[in-house]
Amino acid sequence: MPPDEHVHIVSAGENIHVAYPAIFRTLPTITSTYVLTDSAVREFSPGPETQRHRVAVRNAVAAVKEIAASLSIPFTSETVYPPAYPSVRTILTKIHREHPGARFTLDLSGGSAALCTALFSFVPWLGGEVYSAFDGKVPGIVPVPDPGTKSMLANPNYQTILAVLIRNNRPSNETPGLPWVPRHYLFTQVWPYYLRSRTRSSLPADPQKPVPRYRRGRTQANDLSQQTFSSYMMKLRVAGLVEEAQDKKNRKVKNYRVTDPGETAFRFFADTATNSIVKTILEEWAPGGPGT
Repeated sequence: MPPDEHVHIVSAGENIHVAYPAIFRTLPTITSTYVLTDSAVREFSPGPETQRHRVAVRNAVAAVKEIAASLSIPFTSETVYPPAYPSVRTILTKIHREHPGARFTLDLSGGSAALCTALFSFVPWLGGEVYSAFDGKVPGIVPVPDPGTKSMLANPNYQTILAVLIRNNRPSNETPGLPWVPRHYLFTQVWPYYLRSRTRSSLPADPQKPVPRYRRGRTQANDLSQQTFSSYMMKLRVAGLVEEAQDKKNRKVKNYRVTDPGETAFRFFADTATNSIVKTILEEWAPGGPGT
């Protein structure tokens, strides 16, 4: 396998010749391109509109081949026969064997529903990233949850962190785009709601050490350490649920904000019974609530 091999798989549609060059702004590392086309596109149709569509798809595939050649990127065209699922499985397993360890991305901007559904169903097996041009022009990423995301969010502390970020990641007129939340502020907001997932034996009391004061209902076992908090943030970042960046004014300060996959995971897996912050955010998204 060549180093940093990146295989890009496209479902063939009328506008893929527009989406393909646009995707390089987001994915400039593509090293191989595969286009999967429904077998019906290769056939003649007596219906004028259907035939027009099929010709347009064939022309779009030819245009993508030319673009790939101009960029010295290997291009392969594959035909999907009905039923789509086993045909796509055969093609993808072949691609996977030929490119072991590669990064896989899929653009599902075009193609039939059967083709796109089959491709999407194999994403977890392929370990790929999904893109689609929802506006018909520039492909954007489609959040695909990692199998471990649901089990991660079963821990209420991850729900709390995402809820605080979502609450504070509201764009404003003064701050275009999503604002960043400083680590120290995030920590102080999460600390009161921290719940230890495992109990540990308490250390002997030190008579020389000041006795900590906790708010009502909390004990020493509920105290959130900086080390534990760092571990939570690292796991959220690795899972792609939050972004991390250095503060522009003070490079020692880390800032965070929730990603679209992070918000999607929160919407699906967070529980209103976790705490008041989580409950408030979820209720804003409920039908009739102030959110969307």
